[in-house]
Amino acid sequence: MGRSDGQRCIAWAAAVAAVLNLSPAAFAGGWPLPRGEGEVIVAYSSHRADERYENSGKKHWTSSYTKHELSPYAEYGLFDRLTLVGEAAWREESTDYFGHRFEDRGFSRVKAGARFSIGTWNDTLFSAQSLVTMHLADAGDDPAATRRGDMDAEIGLVLARNEKLLGLDMFSVQELAWRWRDSGRPDQIRADITLGTKLRPGTMLLLKSLNTGSIGATETGEYYLSGKIAISLAQELPRSIAPGVSVEAGMERTAFGRSAIDETAFRLALWYRF
Repeated sequence: MGRSDGQRCIAWAAAVAAVLNLSPAAFAGGWPLPRGEGEVIVAYSSHRADERYENSGKKHWTSSYTKHELSPYAEYGLFDRLTLVGEAAWREESTDYFGHRFEDRGFSRVKAGARFSIGTWNDTLFSAQSLVTMHLADAGDDPAATRRGDMDAEIGLVLARNEKLLGLDMFSVQELAWRWRDSGRPDQIRADITLGTKLRPGTMLLLKSLNTGSIGATETGEYYLSGKIAISLAQELPRSIAPGVSVEAGMERTAFGRSAIDETAFRLALWYRF
């Protein structure tokens, strides 16, 4: 896999984004929160992988890998056009390699940043977003061999749009970002797309395309690419019982990759808006 694969990742995501722009966005991720308001999402995810994509893109069995992760995420409207973003993660992971079991657990990362709303053009809100991630543990599922103490710095563009389609409120959020990584790890390009719709009052369907590609090779001389598809449902709880609270359930699956694991993940999350 070479640089063309990273470009292919961007082109593929951009093509999907063009389709989504025919029927996009409503609330969530790409819009600034009003000053003094916030949102917290506490997510639990269970990951499993038994196969790995080779550098050629073909899959083969390697070992049994599992990961359980708890990751609280928060946004807060500091000013009308500036939203602060933060995340932390605790994980427990294990690898069973021909009867030999390797386990690790603990806090894996903390992330902080901000999203600034630039303005609206053609009914689409444009924002600039910057994020810094500090890794607190070795990452067993990272082909670039991220270690404790490594740092990532990311800057990107976020496009958010909403309208009605066939009587449904719909939204799309599209993110394109460059991620700088230290310790000799190759930089990455990230292209994520979220499409959502309100099926009925209080019920939201989310579809996501999550894509990451390396710019440059790992220490083993490999380039890598990972594309995932996710689907979930979020249900707002009755305001008389739990005002501002929603629950989300869904799953995520690797669709394609190179030098990356082929994983399936299940997700449960609790959302709270204040």
